[in-house]
Amino acid sequence: MDIRFGDHSSFHKAAVGMVGGSLLLGLALHPVTPMAPLAGGILGIAAGAAFAHGKAAWRIAAAGAAVIPLMVMTPSWPLLAGVASVLALGLSIGGPRGVKGALGVGLAAVTALVAMWCALRIDGAKQTSSWPLVVKTMASAAAMGMVGVLAMLPRHLKLALDPIQAALKKVSGTLDPEVQNLCDRSVAIWNSTKDRLADSDPGKNLVRDGVLKTIEVAAKSAEVKLTGANDAELAARMEELDKRIAAATDAEVKTQYTAARAALDDQRRYRAQIRQGRERVVARMHNHVAALEKFQLAATGLEASRVAASGVGKQLDELSQEVAASGEALAEMELGVSATPSDTEAKPAIAQA
Repeated sequence: MDIRFGDHSSFHKAAVGMVGGSLLLGLALHPVTPMAPLAGGILGIAAGAAFAHGKAAWRIAAAGAAVIPLMVMTPSWPLLAGVASVLALGLSIGGPRGVKGALGVGLAAVTALVAMWCALRIDGAKQTSSWPLVVKTMASAAAMGMVGVLAMLPRHLKLALDPIQAALKKVSGTLDPEVQNLCDRSVAIWNSTKDRLADSDPGKNLVRDGVLKTIEVAAKSAEVKLTGANDAELAARMEELDKRIAAATDAEVKTQYTAARAALDDQRRYRAQIRQGRERVVARMHNHVAALEKFQLAATGLEASRVAASGVGKQLDELSQEVAASGEALAEMELGVSATPSDTEAKPAIAQA
């Protein structure tokens, strides 16, 4: 899981706007009301959010609605909690929706309440009792703006659950060295590409799907294992049965030996088919990873702009074809597995051998 912070410039604008706006509005309201630190902080936080993310009319309206109770009612923590909730709704306008949006509103409300607590602590602290009243008002309002910046974090933090790392973790330790190396190379391509391409770039989704397909095919190949007697053992047993068939004088004995010999021959043929199918899968994976590497260079190389104008579209088509080809190779491998004789079919004849 990756935790990323995006759109730094907007966050910086919000921080500057909230701190500066809170300080100036607290100063402007100082002659009007003793609640100037809180009122200035609330309006400043809304102004900073509007400066960074727009929707100024709605945000200022929500902040104004939050300030009115402070002017006409006796302050109390339940009242401040309600004020913080109204401000949080204003800050959430245009932000994330759904569960993330609801969590963002809750965080903004808690942040606003903490910001007001900080402002009140500064305004009523023993250490600031000797400060000029206007200075305390400005400091309290500015502190409220500083804390209020945290309410904007849900817009900028992104939790990325990387399905590729999860898929790779499942197959690690089960792959042979060659297939493991191909998976590692494809994951390295993804790690390099995901930070260079925007989430909206279709090429990023294409690379992710291509790498996932590589790991998926690798996982399927790991499930196919040649168990039982090896080819040398089968050849030796078949040679022994040939001798017994040639020496048999009883028709029933000869029939049973012949059936057992045919079963061993089928096993050898099925093993060859499985090996061939697996070799096709590995060859397709090599081709697929090479296509991913080619796309990575075209999309993120130093000459990406020039390449994008001439050949990325064609390369994307080629990569799509390679992804489809990997699926076909997987199907071929599964067909090879399904053709393998079951133990119940082979045991009777082998036992008689």
